[in-house]
Amino acid sequence: MPPKRRSKTRMSTSSWVKMSILNGSSHSLHTSITSLTQIWRERLEDERRRAESIQENTRIRALMAEAQLEAGENYVDTTSYDDTAPEYDHDDNGEMEELDSERLSSNFFQTCGLQHGVTIHKRQDVRTRSQRYRHTHDAWTHQMTALVHAYMSWKHRPPEHATDNQSQARDEHIFGVSVVGLLADFTPNMNVAQRPDEPANSALLRMGLLGCSPVQPTVAIHLTCLELYHQIRRRQSSFSIQSITKVLCALHNVTYSQHLRNQFSIAFDIYLEIQRLVQLQVDRALGKDHADWHMSGACPCCAFEQPNETPLNPRRLHSMDGNHSAKCLNGSGSADERVFNSKYFIPVAAVEHFRDDVHNRPSKHRSGETADCTENWTAAKSVEENKIFVFEQTGIFILACRHGFVECIAEMKQSGELAKYGLAATNRLLDVCGNDQALGHDIGCSSRKTIAASSIGAKAETLNLIVAVNSFHGYAHNCRCQLQNHPLYLEGFGNEDLETCERIFSSSNSAAVLIRHASYFHWKQFLDLHFDQWDHDKYLELSRFLSNNYVQALKIIGDYTPLLEEFKCRKSLTDQDFIQWHQEEAEFLSNSAVEPPSDVLAVAYVEELEKLHLAESKYGSVTSVPFLTYTPANFTQTSGLNASARRQSRTVEAEHMSALRRYELQMNVVDDFERRNGINERWTTAHPEYTQALQYARERHFIRTVEELEGLVVQRLFEFSKANLAGTGYKMRKHISKAIARRSATIRSALKKYNKLAPLQSPPRPILDYSEVVGYATLGEFSLLKYSRHDLLSKPWAVPDNREMAARYFKVVRSHEEIARLNVEIHRLDAWVEYDDAKMLEVIETLTVEEADSLLAAELRKQYIKWHRINNIHRHRLNKIRHLKGYSGPAAVLLHTNSVEMENSDDEREAVDLGENDELNDEAFRLEDAISRL
Repeated sequence: MPPKRRSKTRMSTSSWVKMSILNGSSHSLHTSITSLTQIWRERLEDERRRAESIQENTRIRALMAEAQLEAGENYVDTTSYDDTAPEYDHDDNGEMEELDSERLSSNFFQTCGLQHGVTIHKRQDVRTRSQRYRHTHDAWTHQMTALVHAYMSWKHRPPEHATDNQSQARDEHIFGVSVVGLLADFTPNMNVAQRPDEPANSALLRMGLLGCSPVQPTVAIHLTCLELYHQIRRRQSSFSIQSITKVLCALHNVTYSQHLRNQFSIAFDIYLEIQRLVQLQVDRALGKDHADWHMSGACPCCAFEQPNETPLNPRRLHSMDGNHSAKCLNGSGSADERVFNSKYFIPVAAVEHFRDDVHNRPSKHRSGETADCTENWTAAKSVEENKIFVFEQTGIFILACRHGFVECIAEMKQSGELAKYGLAATNRLLDVCGNDQALGHDIGCSSRKTIAASSIGAKAETLNLIVAVNSFHGYAHNCRCQLQNHPLYLEGFGNEDLETCERIFSSSNSAAVLIRHASYFHWKQFLDLHFDQWDHDKYLELSRFLSNNYVQALKIIGDYTPLLEEFKCRKSLTDQDFIQWHQEEAEFLSNSAVEPPSDVLAVAYVEELEKLHLAESKYGSVTSVPFLTYTPANFTQTSGLNASARRQSRTVEAEHMSALRRYELQMNVVDDFERRNGINERWTTAHPEYTQALQYARERHFIRTVEELEGLVVQRLFEFSKANLAGTGYKMRKHISKAIARRSATIRSALKKYNKLAPLQSPPRPILDYSEVVGYATLGEFSLLKYSRHDLLSKPWAVPDNREMAARYFKVVRSHEEIARLNVEIHRLDAWVEYDDAKMLEVIETLTVEEADSLLAAELRKQYIKWHRINNIHRHRLNKIRHLKGYSGPAAVLLHTNSVEMENSDDEREAVDLGENDELNDEAFRLEDAISRL
């Protein structure tokens, strides 16, 4: 009986013969000589194929081991080699798997499928997305030390030359990757030699590449490409990973797909982690790795104190504020469980420690001192009133020094700007920086009370913490608050405006558009990246900051001193008179802030009497209508009133009864008021108390009109500030523009009401023009318009010319303080650049002695070149400051030998740009100038 046809089975001839022999089937007796010859030929062919594919089989076994390692212990292989096997397209969460590149170890399954000639279906992965991310992250973490070493070897050692066709040793494993780079740096298949016990990405890093998968990379990206995006992202935070991926696709003529963006994102995250670990080694070698070093030593002008220097009080100037642009949606990227450790962010537990810490809540129990100027500030709330569940992070609260360095950040979680964030930042400031610190906040008047009522109140008082309001925001506070808390009137603050946070937010708002839907890890990572570059830029601008402020202070002194001397001679005044005016004004406003209870009672009584007089006059006008006797010619005894006469009679009667009821009701109200307050004799217009109370009531109405006008002007200022803020979107700008237009019309209406009442006051108030009201200066003058008692306008400090000169006097005083502080900071920066260069050279020499080919020494040497170049710029600018006319600081020191090689273009640019920063950034100072002029 002949054997069955092979078409009926899926076995080869040799397999059929072997099965026949093993089974003892009778089919083996009929095997022909031809079949045996065919078996022999197939065996030879099989041996030849086995000899050719031995390397491929070795690679398959390696892929199998790597796939199991990457998949983890929870993975179950459900790959089917049967045409009837079902396909699985969903994960456990019901989410569609979007990308083929998401499958772990896909090459292993594809290779097996191709060799066995079977149909490969998508496998079912029983792990959750969080488990997959966790396994991938663990795989990267285990090899991170090797990756850092490989990266530094590629960066600082000569490249290793090896051919693509043969490895340097027999035990090296060869695998292929697709390489993505810039311009022509795209290679579809590049062979990479992997050494024993070496991660695949370490082998890639030795060639200047970084894979997109931790264990089995099939795509690698050039480090030059990653570094280019790294530098772009540091300086332009709104340039997304999607944008750079689309750029690369356009350069390499590839259609963009989401999985390409994901691959680049994975590689970029690992590249940033490698950069952070390298910098951590550098900081450890330089002694900058302790937790508080950034806050205590990053700004040399604040922290690098020198022996025998002039003591400063306050020692350091800081500002803090919150911003709501850096939001992050609740639940966004929740599968990514990675934790980012940042040198900036205060731990959440340290912030929540102050959640219920405030005993005295200014938002509910305000004193008379701050009630007016914190009424419109949402930041003055000290407890959570409304939780925001849409966003997990609703913004950031930062603390920065006066030179612009970001010192610490608190993330605002599901809330607005609450007191706990300011308390956490203040507590960190006191713990790290110590005594005699000054802190500016836009609600400084309220923050001072909040700090005093908290658990750190005693520590703040012991360490002599000073809390002030910012310069620009201070003009939105009432006049009394400005006299007590504005930097212009605080000793030791110099010309500092304390508005550093606003400038920082103007820059960080560009990062907000890309982190709104990011995971918590990426939200914090990219904010950290932005602020790290911000601090680098601020270090570069340190000497420019000192130069600009020095020129500004000298200019104020030079311009205002002659005017003040001439004014004092003409008015027979001294400097003490200006100080006394300031004290008298503050005392007057403090006494006027609280309304006497007797005045409140008298005004309320007079208002009720006025209502009674109005009701009485109304009733009298109704009852005093004359009656005329008139008899029509056709009137008879049986005739009645016609319909119209009856209606008119009922109307008059209803009006009479209504006036009577109102009169009786108001009479009862007055009687009850007199009985409750012990008034035995009713006041009349002849009583002097009545006349005084009536006049005072009219003044109160005028004061409310002035306060309404003041509030509209403040809102307009804030809308202008927001409209000009960098990062404000087009729709928001249109909305703000419309609001400004409506506000202008409202201001004109309120101004018309004010001008109608102003001449009726005693003494008469000035008539204001619209251009004056919308100017910055009138904000500080509104309080003077409110009060007319005590002959206010005859006071010397209320005279406009005297007020203008008093403001100039305090500007001159603050400018002298600014120069004294700048002299100290110049000396600190001068000493720091010498110390920094010497320290780095010392560490480099030490590492080189310990290991001649030290990678860390090579990295330090590269960074030394960068920082030495910046330090030379500082030396050059500091030398130019010392040649300013009016410079009074320490004498010039011998410049470093390498610092004299400055480019001529830099010299010319530095000479022209001395005042650039003032013109662009010092908004608050320009506002103060406007006030002094008006």
